[in-house]
Amino acid sequence: MLTEYLTLATAPNRARDVATAIAALPRRGPAAGIEAGFTAMIGGSINALHLLLRAGDATALDAAAQAILSVDGALQVTRQPLTPVQERNLPALAPDGAMYTNRWFHVRDAGTDAFEADTLAAWDAFEAGTDTQVVGLWKAPAQDGVTAYLLIARYADLAAWDASRFWNRGAEDQTADWVERFRRRREQMTDSSVIATTCLFGPAR
Repeated sequence: MLTEYLTLATAPNRARDVATAIAALPRRGPAAGIEAGFTAMIGGSINALHLLLRAGDATALDAAAQAILSVDGALQVTRQPLTPVQERNLPALAPDGAMYTNRWFHVRDAGTDAFEADTLAAWDAFEAGTDTQVVGLWKAPAQDGVTAYLLIARYADLAAWDASRFWNRGAEDQTADWVERFRRRREQMTDSSVIATTCLFGPAR
């Protein structure tokens, strides 16, 4: 399964209208690869949508991107190819009012194996201890010795996200394995950025 992350520029103040139109596209034929759509709550333009595409081949991804651009108010799309590291819980994507973070980690190529191992090994305890659902982790092709990873996760709200930060955990949690793994993986990173989003539509049921 091929995956892409799209950033779609929309006409001013039209992002939600565009998202509604995209969500209404039949999830078969050209639009079959459209998995989910997000709009930024914090950290991004109000005139942009962020979309996750998954399809069996490049032709299907191209068709989905064209279907998106055919919607009135859609202006321009930037496409980022991704490789799944782990698609943990795609059914968690839903227009349910929760906060979904779209976070990029930039990791030195020499540290990618350690970054992935610490990330994946920490998730069970992280979710159990923070009321969080990890949707998935994907990586982009390496550039200039750095690999970018996209993590999408679901939080009830901004307060839940803040409480889940390892540096905000109480003293009783600071020796927990997942906290140590998240602390350690930061050493492999050159940068990180995140937008807090609302999921406007999820996978077709």
